[in-house]
Amino acid sequence: MGENMSKAPQDLTLTPVSEGACCSTPAAAIEPCCDPASDDADSTCCSTTASSTEPCCDPASDDADSACCPPAAAPASGLSLTRSVSIFFTLVATFLISDYWFGNFLKSHLSGFSDAAIDSISFFFSHSIGLICLLAAITTAAVFLRSYIDADKVRAHMEKVSSLRGHGVAAGIGMATPFCSCSAVPVFTGFIRGGVPVSQAISFLVASPLVNEIAVIMLATTVGWGIAGAYAGMGFAIAVGAGIALRRYAKPSLTEVSMVKSLNMIDAQGKVIKPSLQKRANAALLEAQETVKTTYIYIIIGVGIGSLIHGWIPTSTVETIASWGPVVGVLAATAIGVPLYSGIATVIPIITALSEKGMPMGTLLAFAMSVTALSLPEAMLLRKVMKPKLLAAYFATVAIGIVGVGIFFNLVL
Repeated sequence: MGENMSKAPQDLTLTPVSEGACCSTPAAAIEPCCDPASDDADSTCCSTTASSTEPCCDPASDDADSACCPPAAAPASGLSLTRSVSIFFTLVATFLISDYWFGNFLKSHLSGFSDAAIDSISFFFSHSIGLICLLAAITTAAVFLRSYIDADKVRAHMEKVSSLRGHGVAAGIGMATPFCSCSAVPVFTGFIRGGVPVSQAISFLVASPLVNEIAVIMLATTVGWGIAGAYAGMGFAIAVGAGIALRRYAKPSLTEVSMVKSLNMIDAQGKVIKPSLQKRANAALLEAQETVKTTYIYIIIGVGIGSLIHGWIPTSTVETIASWGPVVGVLAATAIGVPLYSGIATVIPIITALSEKGMPMGTLLAFAMSVTALSLPEAMLLRKVMKPKLLAAYFATVAIGIVGVGIFFNLVL
């Protein structure tokens, strides 16, 4: 046994294996196959490179395969310019018909109700339809004109203007635009989006319904130029004073006005591409539609409350209030005038009648100003534009100005 163990190592021989399945191929061996740049690359084991798909997925390429390339997006279409203009003028015509004809039509055809009920019903339907259409038309016009305004330039210019002058200019623009308290709201919003400071936009918001050239002329022909001039001067002073009083408080953060994206586009060379008239008109109608959708219910509620007061509070009540004295009478007349939504042109016949019955001048002016400058429908609309704190400050400031004017005239005249 010892002999066998001593000879065993001499019988073991190692045979070298040149190739086997268990040995991996050297890395160099796969390079020709997996290197797409090599002429010897085996197409069966090399995956297709990304570059080979580019002609297929590049729509600009002549070799593009229509089967694998997605179709190009079709340009967005909108209303034609003619149709947009037609819609705008239809809104204006509907407002005029509702405001100047439809109310009288309802009064003459309604039967089976009391006079007060007929007055309230006709007021509600004519003013609801008219105000909604007017809001849409004014918003459309304001947005269309705003598309031509560079907000940054306006803001930079207004920062250089003194506070008193800026508020005076804003109030002057308001006097030149005969809007009612509700239709002035979308213009007020447009001013803020156009870069005008909030306090200066407030001066416009007060002056536009309160004082305008049409109202002054109509008032002068009925009660004289002295009263008309006093009304215009004090209305302008209230507008400027309200804006200045609120200039440190009326910040953009206290409004619900969101900045809108410019319609201008920039091409590959960095040049500004101006939008077409059709695009401007479509954008204006679209924003007007969104505005009406979010505010029409507030108009209906406000006009509904106003119609109840309008039909059921007789003129004799206002006459009784006038006898309460130069201070209390003004306060009461202002409180009653706020819910009675109306334009100054509609209030003038009431002012004439009350003046002939001996209502003090200050009480008369306070009542007229409160009816035209502050109204319940306007408050409902402004709630979508102003936050509650700013809205309360706005109404309080204007109301204090109106009461101050009324008391001053009662004591002086």
